[in-house]
Amino acid sequence: MNDVISVIVPVYNVARYLPQCLDSILSQDHQALEVIVIDDGSTDGSGAICDEYARRDSRVRVIHQENGGAASAKNAGLRAATGEYLSFVDSDDFLEPNVYGFMVETLKTQNADAAQFNFRDVYQSRTEEQCLWTGTGQLTSTEYLLRFPKDWTCSLLWNKLYKRAIFDGVFFEEGHKIDDEYFTYQGFLRERRIVWDERIIYNYRKRASSVMASPEAAERRLLDGMDAVAKRREAVTRAYPQLRRAFDENYLDAIWYLSANAAQEATIVSLKKRLKEYACTWGNSLPPRYLWPKLWHLAVTSPQRLVQENERDKECDNIQEYFA
Repeated sequence: MNDVISVIVPVYNVARYLPQCLDSILSQDHQALEVIVIDDGSTDGSGAICDEYARRDSRVRVIHQENGGAASAKNAGLRAATGEYLSFVDSDDFLEPNVYGFMVETLKTQNADAAQFNFRDVYQSRTEEQCLWTGTGQLTSTEYLLRFPKDWTCSLLWNKLYKRAIFDGVFFEEGHKIDDEYFTYQGFLRERRIVWDERIIYNYRKRASSVMASPEAAERRLLDGMDAVAKRREAVTRAYPQLRRAFDENYLDAIWYLSANAAQEATIVSLKKRLKEYACTWGNSLPPRYLWPKLWHLAVTSPQRLVQENERDKECDNIQEYFA
């Protein structure tokens, strides 16, 4: 399907925001779209909204499934996608006007496999532009993967347009509280050409549900984040051994950072175990000097004491800034 973008939109209980999301997709200047909307067991009327959009616009395809989580919904979308290009849009977010045409043209003119762009955080009373990439440029897979440890926007799904073929046989790992971190890098484990442009293409809605989660869910996200970093390190260094030092450092930095944000002793114990295993494994890189005191503190301090220290340092978000 020439120039068709498969747009994957996982949906779960977002009736309040879903019309704006779908309108922003269907009104794009680039009309060659298959919009795959996956209703993941919604109970608030979102499924009916999906069906109404499919009735009005033949480009919309709806998949209704029992609730399986965001990764399960995205996997259903991947299996159904047939377009040459691939885009992900969260159902409570929305695109800037007339960006798909520009994104496709960027890929085509530079013969690239993926393109990364900037985005905007949208709060209830303000917006904040996340313009971390300036100008335009090209990168190889090796160069791009080297940016992952230092630039969190590389792991995001929805600030990019991809050739769908780079994810052939690649699916989301289900059963986690996070998704992108397990998936995005896998498209670049073979040599690809990646381009970037500073244009803002996406509006990311900041919702209170992401900062008011239960303590158990918050700890699960920390552990999932550590697991994702570990699996990325293993896969990247297997494909590109020359990147080992950078991803070893990223792994150790993640152990320290997550331990400094943990609220439960069990999480600290898990991170201590990872640190010990790393130290006892032959061939791993020595930690950079800036991490020595932090990792030593983690190694010798009791989990109870570390949790107490984290509680003293915790800063609270202003929940009123966020959407419901």
